[in-house]
Amino acid sequence: MRLTKTQKHNNDWTIEQKINKEESLLAIIEENSQLPEKDQARYQHLLGKCKNKTINLEELAEYQTLSKQLETRNLKRIEALIALAQIKGRRYFRHIKKE
Repeated sequence: MRLTKTQKHNNDWTIEQKINKEESLLAIIEENSQLPEKDQARYQHLLGKCKNKTINLEELAEYQTLSKQLETRNLKRIEALIALAQIKGRRYFRHIKKE
């Protein structure tokens, strides 16, 4: 079956959209893989103090704030991973059906 010029154009446009979506999702995944560098270093320091039971109340509050920020980032990262897996899965299964 041959595609018309319009169908080919629409297909090319759809592929470009998917590539852009994948790139966007990969950027979200990378961006949310950890806190910004300064905050990540502080979080690691406070985590160590927490594990050693040498953290004071002020530091504990800061640690909890950073932990919540990290949880929010992890949620965004996981949502992007799921969306990317769904895109890749559809492409994979479409390929399998053709065989």
